[in-house]
Amino acid sequence: MALDRAFGSGEQFLREWSASGQRVLFEGFVEYLRNEVKAVALRLFEINIIPSLLQTPEYSRAFQEAPVLRGIATQQQADERTEKVLLRQQALARDPAPHVQAVIDEGALRRPIGGRDVMVTQLRHLEALASRPRFLVQVCPISAGENRPFGHPITLLTMPNRVIVGYGETQRRGYLERDPETLAEWATEYDHLQAEALPRAASIELIRDVRKGFEHG
Repeated sequence: MALDRAFGSGEQFLREWSASGQRVLFEGFVEYLRNEVKAVALRLFEINIIPSLLQTPEYSRAFQEAPVLRGIATQQQADERTEKVLLRQQALARDPAPHVQAVIDEGALRRPIGGRDVMVTQLRHLEALASRPRFLVQVCPISAGENRPFGHPITLLTMPNRVIVGYGETQRRGYLERDPETLAEWATEYDHLQAEALPRAASIELIRDVRKGFEHG
């Protein structure tokens, strides 16, 4: 399977996908993964949570297990989803590493996924990532109000041939976007999003302040 070759994961993706069918991954997401692992640049935006590529294992596990507690997913599904998130993160360590731009809504920083200790570790991880070369982490503040573009998560991938591929998700479905007009609109909106977001230094400072609030709260 192409994903296993790309990730060097033996037959892990193939085995898990065959076992779980479409219970774990959204429609369109497998095709997206084939592109994600090869992308030279990624532009990420999340609203309610930290982008999965930037999550710590504890944060990812807490987020994925919440549907289990609500009775709408099984523990096996939660474990598989967490494993896939951590496996995808390996692509960020390849050489050369891709350029990553991530805009995180301020609300995601303050939402206590997994509790205080998990959030402290997660926010420290974000601070560390934000200081790495080829990483740009920005926070879109709550004060941006209605000027913040996008009402759903969005990802834009730049492929080695400079073709842009997009991925979006609703509550139940994911979809890969290749239409040039739609992608041009998404890219323009992402530029507006970054303009509304705090600069790098101010974003790191806000992440640090929120982390200290969890530490002392």
